[in-house]
Amino acid sequence: MGKRRRYAWVVSPSKTKRKPDPASTCRELCAAAEAGELPPLLILHGPARGEGEPWFAEKILDEIRIWARNQDDLELLEADGADPDFDPAPLEAFMGSASLFGGRRMMIFSRATAVFKRSKGLAAALASACRGEGRPAWVVLDCPGKVSMKMLEPLFLVDGARAEGFRRLYGDPPPWKPGDLDASEAAVFAVFEARTLGMQLVPGGAGALIQYAGDRPAQILGTLEHLKLLGHDRVGETEVLEVAGGGTEGSASDFAEAVLAGDGAKAFARLDHMRRLGMRTWDGRRLVPRDAAHMALSLLARERGRTRAVADALSGGATSAAALKAGGVPPTGPPASRMQERIRNLKPGRLARILSAIRRAERRIRVEGWQDPLDALEELAFHCHHSRARR
Repeated sequence: MGKRRRYAWVVSPSKTKRKPDPASTCRELCAAAEAGELPPLLILHGPARGEGEPWFAEKILDEIRIWARNQDDLELLEADGADPDFDPAPLEAFMGSASLFGGRRMMIFSRATAVFKRSKGLAAALASACRGEGRPAWVVLDCPGKVSMKMLEPLFLVDGARAEGFRRLYGDPPPWKPGDLDASEAAVFAVFEARTLGMQLVPGGAGALIQYAGDRPAQILGTLEHLKLLGHDRVGETEVLEVAGGGTEGSASDFAEAVLAGDGAKAFARLDHMRRLGMRTWDGRRLVPRDAAHMALSLLARERGRTRAVADALSGGATSAAALKAGGVPPTGPPASRMQERIRNLKPGRLARILSAIRRAERRIRVEGWQDPLDALEELAFHCHHSRARR
């Protein structure tokens, strides 16, 4: 019997031990970088399954670079595999020789995926160099995107190596808390990051922020910084709605959802909100009413088209995942949940009625020249309202 191989990142043989979420792992490695306590070989790669989230690896690399550049006795080599002029010779020379000054050494090889795919023996060569005399104290490899675990296997087997694959945060609540939007990984991440900015997300605030900003870390942080800039230190659902959902984009999105749901009262409320607070984009640019109305109509038309595509796919016998894909909707997260709810409540002939109302509103604005385009949107909301008389 051959010797059983054991990957270096497996800490415990127990299958019941739950792996930390990507944000927790990222914070742990950032703290290790800040303290100079990294493993001798750190491999950051995309997940074996699902969609990757490069933000976490980039955050860790930033912390490692900050620490390394502040060390007087550290010889640092940085290589970028995506550089069109990339040459592996300096990398191989650095790994195969001792320090010229007798101090510590570190190599950071970022965006290395394409190089490993082109050079099949590179992983084995680096693994051998990590075991040899005069090896660097730390080697950090960044392999974003889809990468074969088999290709990186020689590196996983190096003593002391640690490999981490970062997937996207889950925007949906966990199965054991299905109705708690604040319990999703993305919402928990938002709460932690808000705390580091000196802000507090009160109950309901984190879930609302994910609903409007999305579940990507960069989107979450951008919205939090926007709220902070406006002086909001304590943020709940109301503040998120006023800032993230209160801009023209948020109002247009809510208006489209209300029209598709046949909720005339909510549609009128969003239009009233746009009248009272004006029409501004998230970056502060003011939109004239005509442009804002076109944005709302365009978004409504797009969402109606997506809903039509998903409904047709389901009618043809497609699975839920395949139907969402046909409509260009992510398979998980708030967009998928909204679409599923929309399909469950969809009444026969509803999408055709909405399309007719969209065309009427465009004619009012573009051909008949109505002075206030919001009046055309109010007429649209009235014709699409799902009253009891129409049920």
